[in-house]
Amino acid sequence: MNASKNDRAGNRGGLRTLIIPFLLTVACLSCRESVREYAATESYPEDPTLSTIAVKKAMILIAHDDDMCTMSGTISKLNRQGWEIQVLSFPLAEERNQAHRRACEAILDQVSFYGFGQETYRNDLTDSTIAHEAIPKADFDKVFNRPLVEAEMIRRVNEFDPTVVFSLDNDIGGYGHPDHVLISQLVRDLAEADSIHPQYIYQSVYTRSMMERIMARHDERMKKWGFEGGGWERAKRIYRVEGMPIPDVQVNIVSEAEAKMAYLGSYNERERKTIGFYIPAFEDYSAKEYFGIFDREFFRVLRPGTSR
Repeated sequence: MNASKNDRAGNRGGLRTLIIPFLLTVACLSCRESVREYAATESYPEDPTLSTIAVKKAMILIAHDDDMCTMSGTISKLNRQGWEIQVLSFPLAEERNQAHRRACEAILDQVSFYGFGQETYRNDLTDSTIAHEAIPKADFDKVFNRPLVEAEMIRRVNEFDPTVVFSLDNDIGGYGHPDHVLISQLVRDLAEADSIHPQYIYQSVYTRSMMERIMARHDERMKKWGFEGGGWERAKRIYRVEGMPIPDVQVNIVSEAEAKMAYLGSYNERERKTIGFYIPAFEDYSAKEYFGIFDREFFRVLRPGTSR
């Protein structure tokens, strides 16, 4: 009888050992934000071009280290397929530069930086400047030291001579940051002028459903944190667009789930929080779960010298 009681007590203890972690896991899952509403509802043609290119060289031209987060699954995929890939961006604090190098280790070959920073390529910086606020393109030549950036971009790109250049879009630069628009516009202008010679420019974009829902989420969070909000709507007005350009193609990145999550997670905490504005709640999910939902990346594809 005593042995039976002890057995039952032991069994109850064992069940508690199993049930408590299970309940904690369920509670944790129920608390995390559901991200399905931010995934694309649209579909576009699967990219027909990248797999056919003979000279497998790509260069990512961006303003800041984390600007490539929305294309990192595609970059990882090309890397596994034997592409030689470099990324060029403006330098930031050395700790952040090191985090960028660390994040990119598994998905590309070389991380490099312009030889000058924000205080040199922008002329408008004061203690009151909000660097990410949209600026009319008509004011870019007053705000930016464009010839300096242009000359170094030409030199760096032509040294590597990529077949494909990846950037953000030149319409609104993702969410309106003028540095993004400057770099992406320069890429397009220099390619059209034949000062750089990529066969294709792939601009990383979101679908309309993604951009509107993700930016609305970001705006609500900014207001909750005591900021003004409304930055997305102001950016659209200033750049006179409805948002990012509509994608031409999509790339399935399910095979790159672990690599993309490792890339995102390799940044410092502050940058991961910023990335989380535009890749919502990615740290709350496993790679398989998250990129089973966000299973595609989207691009506008431009071919210099043509109308597209």
